[in-house]
Amino acid sequence: MEKLSHKKDFSRLFSQGKRVKAGNVRLWYLRKEEGSLRVAFVGKGKKAVDRNRVRRRLREAFRIYYYSQWKDKPVDFVFMSNEKLLEESFEDLVEVMGRMLEEVKLGGVRTESEVK
Repeated sequence: MEKLSHKKDFSRLFSQGKRVKAGNVRLWYLRKEEGSLRVAFVGKGKKAVDRNRVRRRLREAFRIYYYSQWKDKPVDFVFMSNEKLLEESFEDLVEVMGRMLEEVKLGGVRTESEVK
């Protein structure tokens, strides 16, 4: 899985990309003309241990359940969540992520209440 890591790539994604939000997870995505999948996982929180656990949970849910579907598609993803994600079960995280990625496939942007 290729990482999204350059500041210019994040700037382009946040300015030109689209956003989907469901539960405690937000997803920004930008479709590209060519290239491969690039992903970044961002954890927010007061303690480094919490930020790292959030990133690990997001990365693992994507890797196990969704990476194989998206690995050849030219798109950039940024998954972001905060420490409230740690209170949810892993199965709930997988379900929320699946709904958001389905929304990306459809190409539309809906509000949080419509994605639930």
